[in-house]
Formats: sequence, structure tokens, C-alpha cells
Amino acid sequence: MSLAPASCPRCGAPRVDGPECPACGVIYLRAEARFAAQQAEARDREAREAARREAEDQRAALREALEAHRVPTFVSPLAAAQAVPEPSAEGITFHPAEALGDGALEARLRLAVLPVALVGAWFAVQSPLFHMLLRTFLTMPVHEMGHAVTAWFCGYSATPTLWVTHVSPERSTFMVLLLSGLLGALVWQGWKRRRWAWMGVGAALLAALGVGRFGLDHDQAQALIYFGGDAGRMVLGTALMATFFVPRGHYLHRHQLRWGFVVIGASALMDSFEMWWGARTNVDRIPFGRIEGTGLSDPSALVDTYGWNVSRVIHWNVNVGLACLAALAALYLVFLWRDREALRG
Repeated sequence: MSLAPASCPRCGAPRVDGPECPACGVIYLRAEARFAAQQAEARDREAREAARREAEDQRAALREALEAHRVPTFVSPLAAAQAVPEPSAEGITFHPAEALGDGALEARLRLAVLPVALVGAWFAVQSPLFHMLLRTFLTMPVHEMGHAVTAWFCGYSATPTLWVTHVSPERSTFMVLLLSGLLGALVWQGWKRRRWAWMGVGAALLAALGVGRFGLDHDQAQALIYFGGDAGRMVLGTALMATFFVPRGHYLHRHQLRWGFVVIGASALMDSFEMWWGARTNVDRIPFGRIEGTGLSDPSALVDTYGWNVSRVIHWNVNVGLACLAALAALYLVFLWRDREALRG
């Protein structure tokens, strides 16, 4: 309530002429200034309170609107069992047909892609033109990578290029330590994240590194490096094809890289396996001889330099190819079993 201008701002007594109030002794000008500041502060406080109440009302209205139109969320069955059930959202109709359709499509792709890729690659390597194109642009880099990976696991430094792999003449302690550290990190991460497949792969590769470095002498390791060209091409091709089974949401799945990998992998596997399978009855299929600028071919080096006989070269390459096909078949059947419900649907 505002006081009359003719009264004292402090005590309300009638105002007299002079600078001071005779009743309370306050100076009128100072009292009026203080009273005006108090009124302004009160108006500001009331305005802030009104703004705060309005903001709270708006937030409450927004929450009510969101509750009325909540988007359904998906949680794991374990989390759903432990969570407190929430009231169902009204006004939202969710159809899981799209999600089920994606699962069925993925299951059908897993059913068809690997057999089609292998059969297509088998027929492609029968054609001289397609075989030349595949070997030039797809499978020869995998072949050279097979040499390099074999050399690494035997303790040598190796640098693969398009047509030749440069291997160090002596074993490299740095390469052994580097590879051991990487594989040890894989085992540790598998243990930390409870990824038992990571642990198994890391432990197996560490064992292979130990055998290659300490179980083979120099000549045995060099022979294995030559053998690792075609054999490594089949093993790496199998690994590339296996990437088609990565789960949805994986980087290779999201960016469609697995399609390219399965084509490269099938071509690499069949490029080597078809040749060595045919060499069982036709030894002329084996590329003996000398390659200009690089020296003896891999089979010639194994036979002429390291004393392998032709039957042994054929036998071991065919066995590696059959093992790769068996591993792919096992992986294929495991995922078909997992996807059986989607395939039936």
C-alpha cells in the first residue's frame, strides 16, 4: 500500500515544512529515496517470481506432451526384467514388422551369399580372361600378404607389394616384440570385455608365433614363407569371407564393406584351391619356373631349393584349401542354426 505524499515516508506522520520529520527525525529526501528503492526491488522480485512460475508451467506442459507421445525404446531382456515397468504410451502404434523383415532378409543373405560367391569364383577362375583380371586386381595382393604374414609369424620383417614381398634376411627381434604386444593386447581385451573368441584367437596366434620363431630353423622358416603365398591366400580369403557374418551395427556391416571382402575372399580362396585341386591329376597346372625380376616361383623354390617333392607341395596346399572350406562350412552352419527362426518366418 502506498503512502500519501504529504506523510512521512518512514513513520507516516503528517509532513511539516523543513528537511526532517519531527516525529521520527528522518530526513525526508533520504527516506523518500530509500522508499522508492524498496518499491522498485519489490516490483522486480514480483516480476521474477511471475517469470519463474510461467517457466515451470511451460515445462510441466512440455512434460505432459512428451508423456502423451513417448517413442518406444528397446532394451535387452535382462535389463527389461530388472527394470520397473513403465505405463504404456497412449496414441502410439508400433509395428515390429520392419525389424522382423530386416532379420529375415539378413538370414536369407547369410543363407545364399557364401555359396553363390564360392560357386561364382570357381567358374570365374575357369575363364582365362576373368582369371587374369581376378589375379591382377584382387587375389595377387592377398597372395603377397600371405607371404608377409607367414614371415611375421616366423619372426622376420616383411613388406608386401603388388607382385613381390621383401623379406629380411635375418629374424627381427622388433617384429617379434611388436607382434607379441599386439596379440597380448588382444588377449587382454578379450579377458577384460569377456570376449572369449578374442582370447582364443589371440592365444592361438601367440602359440603360432612361438612355434614359428623358436620351433623352426632358418631354412624351415624360409620354406614356410614360400609356402605361405598360396596357402596364405586361401587362409586370408577365408577370413575375408567370414566377415560377412559380422553382426548388424558393426562397422563392416554399416558401411557395406563386407560385400567387397566376401568377393575378394572368394576369389582368393578359389584362385589357389582350384589350381592345386586340378594339379592332383595334372602337374602341368603348377607354375614352375623363374619369374623375371623376382627369381624362382614359389613351387620351384620349394622343390629346387628346400627339397620338397611335388606330391608334398600339392598335398599340403590341397589340405589347407579343404581346411578352409571346412571352416567356412562350419561357420555357415552355425549361423544358419542361429537364424533358423527368421528363415522359417
